[in-house]
Amino acid sequence: MTTQATEPTTTFRAQQDARRRIETSYETTVAVQELPSLHVAWEATPTSVLVTSTDMDVLGEWLYVMKGSITTVDLPSGQTVWTLRTETWSDSPRFPVVPVFVTVVQATGTPVMAEIAAAVTR
Repeated sequence: MTTQATEPTTTFRAQQDARRRIETSYETTVAVQELPSLHVAWEATPTSVLVTSTDMDVLGEWLYVMKGSITTVDLPSGQTVWTLRTETWSDSPRFPVVPVFVTVVQATGTPVMAEIAAAVTR
């Protein structure tokens, strides 16, 4: 007797399909909007894109081009995590706009561009 696990497979497949659509949306946004791809690591989840960079200019460029708001978290190690919440660009209902979180960690107290500081929400 063979038992089929169709529901978990369907759920897994749906999540993978969603993640692939989000990957395509992110890749298209970066290409069309000419956003930085150097010093960047990114991961698509089934609901958003997580971008990590070692360069604050990457966060600044995403803010300038795609707009959004920034939150900061001070770590006890003397570092500050800066995260921009923005979204992908799209002109197709097949690839809907999805949240993008661009994160940079730097030493606490390091100066940042005025535009980045102004976008921080408290």
